[in-house]
Order: sequence, then C-alpha cells, then structure tokens
Amino acid sequence: MNPDLSPAPPFAAIVFDMDGVVIDSEPIHDRSHRIIFGLHDLPVPAEAYPSFKGIPERKLFERVVSEFGSDEHDVDTLTVSKEETFLSLMPDMRPIPGVLDFIRLAKSQMRLALTTSATSRYQRFAFDRFDLDRFFEVVVTAEDIHRHKPDPEPYQETAKRLGLAPEMCFVIEDSVNGVRSAYRAGCHVAGITTSFSAGELEEAGAHIVIDTFEELAERLGMGKNGAARTAD
Repeated sequence: MNPDLSPAPPFAAIVFDMDGVVIDSEPIHDRSHRIIFGLHDLPVPAEAYPSFKGIPERKLFERVVSEFGSDEHDVDTLTVSKEETFLSLMPDMRPIPGVLDFIRLAKSQMRLALTTSATSRYQRFAFDRFDLDRFFEVVVTAEDIHRHKPDPEPYQETAKRLGLAPEMCFVIEDSVNGVRSAYRAGCHVAGITTSFSAGELEEAGAHIVIDTFEELAERLGMGKNGAARTAD
C-alpha cells in the first residue's frame, strides 16, 4: 500500500459507494435478512452472511433460494419483502463515522457522485434521511445499469454521466465486488475497511486502503486549509 497517492494522476471527481461507505447499513441488512429468512423458512447459516456483502439483493436471493430454498420460494417476493423490512428499520441507521464531514469538505473542492447497487427507492430514503441531495450531482442506482458490481458498468456509467474519463474519478468502496468494479472501469480506487479487511481490498485492486475518512482526507491533502489533487 502506497503512503500517499503519488504517482496517481490528478482527478476531477470523488465517487462514493453508499452501503458501508456513506451509511452504516450492514447491521440493518443483517437484521432484515434474518427476519425474511425466518418468515420464509430459509435455513441460511450464520457463516453465509459475510458473503452477502456487496451483492445486489435479487442476486442474493437467487443464490439463497438455490442453496437453501425450494420451488415454493419466489425470488421477487423475497426481494420486495426484504426491501420493505429494511426500509422500516432505516430510522435506526447511522452514517459511517466521519463521512458527513468528509463529504462537506470534498464538495468544497471538487465534484461528487454516488454509485450504488441499491434501488433508487432505498437511495432516495437514505438521501432524505441524511440530507445528501445537495452534495451529489450524479447518482447511479441499480435501475440505471444492466450488469452489477463487480462488472465495470456501474462506474463506467457514472463517469459517462459526469462527462469524465474513468481515470479522472476517485472511487471510495468498502466491498471486494465494488473495488473490482471500479478498478476494472479504470478508476482510481480507495478501499475503506468498514466491511472487508485491508488485505482483501488490496487483493481486489484497491490502490490505497484506509480505515477512516480522517485518514483519507489527510492522504488526499484535503485539510481545512489544503486542496486535493484536482484536475484543472
């Protein structure tokens, strides 16, 4: 892992993932999954839960039904039920520590976008919950793409909407699939260790790995009186 971002090129935008980067959603996802699995008699073992991180819900339930379900289980019904349960628990959700201060600081210095595997309904709820609309000029959700992370399409689409080459985008991701997606798209990628270990994120392709947003701000030169390495 490099101690700073050199020799990385200047970049023009920071692109955030949402779950595990902006909002601490994993405990709510786990609770929602446990509720749905229990209601629908799906005997999913606890050791399977870590492998669900960074996977779109429909693909997750396709896998769960294939491995633990039967013909009586409908993927669409399970997916909708999970989202309804998740949204009902969202008032308990909190932002990742330090992220709101980092977003405000970053917005003062460059363009911001968000790329998530979540549905637009869930993204809208989260943005309203934490008053995030004013910060992000581009938002890409599950409905905007055909191929999900780790495919590069989500970040390619984000760069396209920003009017930038992917290499001008600096992505912050917490999952292995998310890092792979951004890396394959040609973006510069920071992995944050809210969901996976530093080693797992580095192996997936993260150019740097950080534990906190305070650390990231320092490494980007984004102190109160500093300026990030931006493109002119």
